[in-house]
Amino acid sequence: MKCFLLLACLAAANAKVYFEERFDSFDESKWVTPTAWKPEGDMGSFVHTAGEWFVDEDVNKGIQTSTDMKFHGISAKLDEAFSNKGKDLVVQFSVKHEKKDYAFCGGGYIKLMASDIDQDKFGGDTPYKVMFGPDLCGYDVSRIHAIFNYKGENLLKKD
Repeated sequence: MKCFLLLACLAAANAKVYFEERFDSFDESKWVTPTAWKPEGDMGSFVHTAGEWFVDEDVNKGIQTSTDMKFHGISAKLDEAFSNKGKDLVVQFSVKHEKKDYAFCGGGYIKLMASDIDQDKFGGDTPYKVMFGPDLCGYDVSRIHAIFNYKGENLLKKD
């Protein structure tokens, strides 16, 4: 058992981080908000905040959609292209939905896309390789989407 734990720790120590954003501060120059996806009046904006529920307001910050009934999108590119062929890929993010009432419908997804996307046109129909995150609507729809694109077909992982 100790040998397994040691190997697991060594594997984690050798892992390469391709992208990390903790939102301790919100460097807007790193992120692109699309202007060619939807008309300006249909787009919402993001704010850097701890939200309504937090442990430490100065530490536990993220970006939050600030307008209801709007489209929201934001993207950032990796510093370098990579392939995980033959290697494990770990994607991790946190999302916190504070509004949960009968009228709320929305999702908080992370999408991994090819490096050639036009970030100015990034939106709901932009092709992706992986999409992951919660989908909520009212009190009766609460699910986690995990969708992989394989040869142009979106495959929803159901289990």
